[in-house]
Amino acid sequence: MSVTDRVAVYVFRDPHFAPAGDTFVSVAPLEAVVRVYGGGGIKDTAGLSTAFGGAAVFRDDATGKYHLGVWGARKAAKFRNALKQSGVEIEVMKRPPPDGWFGTRPSRYWPEPAN
Repeated sequence: MSVTDRVAVYVFRDPHFAPAGDTFVSVAPLEAVVRVYGGGGIKDTAGLSTAFGGAAVFRDDATGKYHLGVWGARKAAKFRNALKQSGVEIEVMKRPPPDGWFGTRPSRYWPEPAN
């Protein structure tokens, strides 16, 4: 992926991140996120987890490709701004991904506690 590639960044509400549901979520392709935040760890979430205290991981069941992101309105805005400032041209999709595109439930990863 070159710096000039345009990537779709989904911005939507999801019921899986908080007991009250309806949490604001923003996700982008794994490759774009790793270029900005670095990789490492489970599903290359270490850089994103360091920056935001956790990471949302979505998998496209049809292709096996992953998207990483964050939840919470402020974190989602910072996430998108960092992508833009790094030179990634983003197309904000203000809707959930198409039906069946993501797995049925996102996974959340947090950094391992320090011993």
